[in-house]
Amino acid sequence: MKLQAAACALALLLVEATGPPACGADPGLFVAVGYGGRRITSHDGFVWENDQRWSDESRDNDDVLFGIAFGAERFVAVGGGARTGHILTSRDGREWQEVPGVQGRVATIAFGNGRFVAAHDAEFMVSTDGEHFQPGQRLDWKGSVHARRSACGDTEAGFRFVIIGDIDLPLETARVHWRGASEDGTRWDHTALDTPEVRDIAYGAGQFVAVGPDGLIESSHDGQTWQRRAATPGEEFSRVVWTGARFLVSGGKVAWSSADGLAWTKEPAPIPCALAWASEGHLGLGFSWGGNIHVTRDFAAWKKATVPPGPALQAVAFGIAGTR
Repeated sequence: MKLQAAACALALLLVEATGPPACGADPGLFVAVGYGGRRITSHDGFVWENDQRWSDESRDNDDVLFGIAFGAERFVAVGGGARTGHILTSRDGREWQEVPGVQGRVATIAFGNGRFVAAHDAEFMVSTDGEHFQPGQRLDWKGSVHARRSACGDTEAGFRFVIIGDIDLPLETARVHWRGASEDGTRWDHTALDTPEVRDIAYGAGQFVAVGPDGLIESSHDGQTWQRRAATPGEEFSRVVWTGARFLVSGGKVAWSSADGLAWTKEPAPIPCALAWASEGHLGLGFSWGGNIHVTRDFAAWKKATVPPGPALQAVAFGIAGTR
């Protein structure tokens, strides 16, 4: 009974983002994905079950799943390696179907403005139903182009999907980093090559925020023009999430937060995991190597959730509609 009440409270907090749950029905579901094709579910973030995987190894090969998004009443997970890519779809986190014929890694996916937009390394893949994907514009840069992370939101310039990545250029020993923005995932509206390295990106409060090494925090009101924000040099920021009320950044010796993406302050204590998902005042989730999931209700005290041993996890999504 307490578990059901907690899940219902979580669903009510997320009505604005995902739509209202049916009264008395399953109010929502977390689905986390990671190495070895791992997929695992939870109704409250504390107890995880339905652990599925292709392999028990945390290896960067064709089995890894890097991202997951929820929309159109389904979860869509993406991943793969140099030879085989993966796009998996599920309504309940238990039964999965694979989109056939995907060659090469699909590194990241986001849902917004009624569509899924995935980054298939140098090109987009777009779907309105999560089952049928169409190719979008391809970057014409020479070299091996890798997408890494993505976010989407409604900006001053209109709705934007923003993707960050890197590229191995011919005759270059170091990777070059890039960013791109698109209105609908069918074509690139803006791209920038040789940008500062960033490792994660999130959207909230009308701003995109990107974080990276050496204390890098940058914000953008349109996904194209970026400004550096104050932080401590030397910090190795790795993850940023929007909680519904503020941005939180993890990976450094201390955590940083901002209500608007512009002015930043240090938090009292570090976050002992890589942030993955958050709803202010209710629940936060993060990952650590070894397949651990960390959970908090107040973003100060963290504990390890009940999770079966397994490969490391990379991303998590929460969904309400269609989770039966």
